[in-house]
Amino acid sequence: MITVYFNDIAIRITNKSDTSFINIESIQVSCNEDIESLLDSLFENEFTNDINVFGYDIIDIFNDISQKFKYIEAAGGVVQNPENDYLLIKRLGIWDLPKGKIEKGELIMEAAIREVYEETGLKYVKIIKYLPNTFHIYFRKGIWYLKKTYWFLMRNNTASDLIPQIEEDITEAVWMDIDTANKAIAKSYRSISETLGWVFI
Repeated sequence: MITVYFNDIAIRITNKSDTSFINIESIQVSCNEDIESLLDSLFENEFTNDINVFGYDIIDIFNDISQKFKYIEAAGGVVQNPENDYLLIKRLGIWDLPKGKIEKGELIMEAAIREVYEETGLKYVKIIKYLPNTFHIYFRKGIWYLKKTYWFLMRNNTASDLIPQIEEDITEAVWMDIDTANKAIAKSYRSISETLGWVFI
């Protein structure tokens, strides 16, 4: 299964119809025209629940969807400190996790560590493990994007002042205990809240 997020809707690409959940709509696709129709309905806000898309090979469906967007890749981290608090940033008034675009020629893990440093001022982090990647669709400056974000669980054991990256519209960088972090992220993007949840699985 591949999941692509659009706002609070999860588009789950699978190999069969899913009738196990009430609040999910199964849509069968068989060609590129079906994909275009699906996306048109999505952008017209005709869906209020999650969508299960099936019909042919999962990778082929995902690739056909990807071709409709400008595709970019990013990397970021869920960072813990010794007190098991979590590092969150507030960007444009919304709580988020530090992440950003991978630069040309840059290794994914290097990009994740760099973005944490640039967005929060945190200098010393160690990658503990991979977390599931996320995909999400968004619109900016007249262009539709599909972004893949590589996520890592990171650990920080050295005291360091947090410095939010103001030029990237980040106004706060703070440590939160898990209950506070979950409450803050619950009002954020769904892909972000689910990423934080992966830490405990």
